[in-house]
Amino acid sequence: MKAFTPLCCAAAMAACSFSASAQSSRSLPSGNAGVTVYGVAATEMVHVTNFSDGTHVGSSNRLENSKVTASRLGFIGSEDLGGGLSAVFNLEMGYALDTGAQSNATATFNRSSLVGLRGGFGTVTVGRQWDVEDDILSRYFIFGGYGVFQFSEFAAISDTVINSVKYVSPNYGGVTVRGLYGFGERVTGRIAELAVNYAAGGPLEMGATYRTQKDINGYNTQLATVGASYKLPSTTWGEWRVHGGYAWSKPQLPGSHRTAAYDVGLVWSPESNTNIALDYVARDQKGTPDDSRFVRLGGEYFLSRRTSVIANLIALQNKGVASQRFYGVGAAGEDQSVVSIGLRHAF
Repeated sequence: MKAFTPLCCAAAMAACSFSASAQSSRSLPSGNAGVTVYGVAATEMVHVTNFSDGTHVGSSNRLENSKVTASRLGFIGSEDLGGGLSAVFNLEMGYALDTGAQSNATATFNRSSLVGLRGGFGTVTVGRQWDVEDDILSRYFIFGGYGVFQFSEFAAISDTVINSVKYVSPNYGGVTVRGLYGFGERVTGRIAELAVNYAAGGPLEMGATYRTQKDINGYNTQLATVGASYKLPSTTWGEWRVHGGYAWSKPQLPGSHRTAAYDVGLVWSPESNTNIALDYVARDQKGTPDDSRFVRLGGEYFLSRRTSVIANLIALQNKGVASQRFYGVGAAGEDQSVVSIGLRHAF
């Protein structure tokens, strides 16, 4: 690697920490009327090998909008309607901090645009909203940008669904149930999802999801996931949590293959302001040698309650003609290494 690499490695190891928070980390408020403006401003300096622009393949040094926590601006609020019923809404847009441009040129509120009701029956929302996988899987898979949803068959593990209705049940002894239906309207095809999650405040959390999508050409794709997380007893060395997730994708598209993905990881918090994570993630395309896998060491060090330094070391391997990537368009059989360090501020 070029001179940039050891410099970033040193900075990464000095600041190495990680917080495995979901891309959509948020919760709809309840209570009296009010609107909150919130957001994230984050960027990363990145060195990436085997970067392909479709014509050339080579190393690249880049200033990027952060993958760990995408920059965003949002508005969230609620109104107490009485009798235990509240109206809720959320509008959220993504933007690229390095350029100032919207992350989606055709949808201003590409990360969320929903309205709904919350009461003793649970919460019902309609609009563009995060899928049920994104809601619960951040405890079982990497959700800090360099994650399993970067694999081409598993993007739906963290995605928004337009024209959708979503239901989230009350918490029954730590168990919540979620369901989503996307009408598609000749744009994305119909989507139906179901999720169940157990999180009672103890060391063990478990969840599972199922999704089926019929595209506008009538082809169906199924996606199922299961995961668990366990917090180990605290020690003088800090706090430890282990997690694991399994995902299975079955598309009907011509030429497609059933594919499985695995994520096994450890999160270590030696101090209250420091988190370090190590994950191994593998993608197994059934019936072919075109598999992929990567190891990620990531971290986050909090300079204050709102501001943190983030760092990542990633080694991605492609077998056969697999062309998975974190940056660029991908190149058949080419591995990719990423070293990044960045700054994130939440407001």
